[in-house]
Amino acid sequence: MVLKATRLTCVDLFAGCGGLSLGLRSAGFDTLLFSELNRHAADTFQANLGKASLIRIGDIADLSDKKLNEIQKDWSAKGITVDLVTGGPPCQGYSGIGHRRTHAIDRADVPANHLFRHMIRVIERLQPKAFLFENVRGLLTGRWRPNGKSGEIWEEVRQAFEEIDGYEVGWDLIHAYDFGVPQNRPRIILVGVRKDLGVRVSKSDRSNTVHNPRGLIPNRRESPPNIRDAIGDLVDTSFHRGKRATENYPRKAQTKFQRRARQTRHGKQIATGNLLTEMEYSMHSERVVARFDSLRGINAEGQTTAPKTKKFAQRVLPVTWNNERPSITVTSLPDDFVHYGQSRILTVREWARLQTFPDWFSFTGPRTTGGSRRAGRPLDGIWERELPKYTQIGNAVPVRLGYWLGKHVKELLRSSRRRTKHTTPTKRKKKSVRQ
Repeated sequence: MVLKATRLTCVDLFAGCGGLSLGLRSAGFDTLLFSELNRHAADTFQANLGKASLIRIGDIADLSDKKLNEIQKDWSAKGITVDLVTGGPPCQGYSGIGHRRTHAIDRADVPANHLFRHMIRVIERLQPKAFLFENVRGLLTGRWRPNGKSGEIWEEVRQAFEEIDGYEVGWDLIHAYDFGVPQNRPRIILVGVRKDLGVRVSKSDRSNTVHNPRGLIPNRRESPPNIRDAIGDLVDTSFHRGKRATENYPRKAQTKFQRRARQTRHGKQIATGNLLTEMEYSMHSERVVARFDSLRGINAEGQTTAPKTKKFAQRVLPVTWNNERPSITVTSLPDDFVHYGQSRILTVREWARLQTFPDWFSFTGPRTTGGSRRAGRPLDGIWERELPKYTQIGNAVPVRLGYWLGKHVKELLRSSRRRTKHTTPTKRKKKSVRQ
């Protein structure tokens, strides 16, 4: 494998369908290895980001110390070092909606909730220049058991990362809307940088707080588009109940966000009338369409009325935001939201746009699936879950957020006072992985 000298390298653990790696690639990182247990998500990653030299690992437990040593030896022979290790361990056991789907299983007994220790093990073996951990806000207040202390899960996770020898660690709660994503999407971001690098930060990022020393977490970088500016060019005025899909771009790109989404892999703009993928519509029943109409404030005669709702979680997407602050967060449930101008849920392509995936990005696996298959059967000890396209997208790190995080880490590493050969820190005692 030959890498351009100007590009950095990364290892992506719990990679999902590739949102973070795609954003990092735009920021100047090449992914050397990715780990993703779910076959459909891993196939999506491989189809869009794969190259002959990319190493694909399924279960992160298969990335044993022996396997890591072999891989690292091969990289060293080729002059390749790891600049960044990233990971967003599955969050279903930390988030509110995810925990409900574990059917009252204590978080301490959910195997996925301890996968962060595998990430730490990989960091300790590879000794990257930096690492980046990402997860849901619910981690900050999560308890291992109902009678536990609020925040005890985050305390354990944070402390485990801070105890990795030779790294300065900072963390913060950020919102995706501060990074050009049309969502609220609060996320915990924890970054560690090797102390021997002597990293310096720019004046604009010196938010030297207790939990974010030396500005390791980036500040706001880009305002979010509103919903219409994000997906308005995909609206097909010929849409009607019974129409299966829109197969060609119905409109010209009008906004910067839309033009960026409609760039090919090679940077060319996709024109009106060209092939449009993943715009298949759900076949809603008359009863469901009537409910969507009422949510949008339209009665049976097509007249505008006061909007109504009978389903707590379901609402119409707002065309614009209040104070430029998006109020929504994309999940794995597309029926949480109704299109702002048509009585239907969003298509896969529209769902992907809200996660800032470009339109050339393709998804493998089923379009959607039943709730029990998405959640697994924890009470029976069955943790394997299906990840249809909507779920893959909902679980992903927004591509634009990944770009800005990668750009910030790149700036940190290039500000280093020491750009000499890496000196491996003193070996530490091997920690056991909690099961």
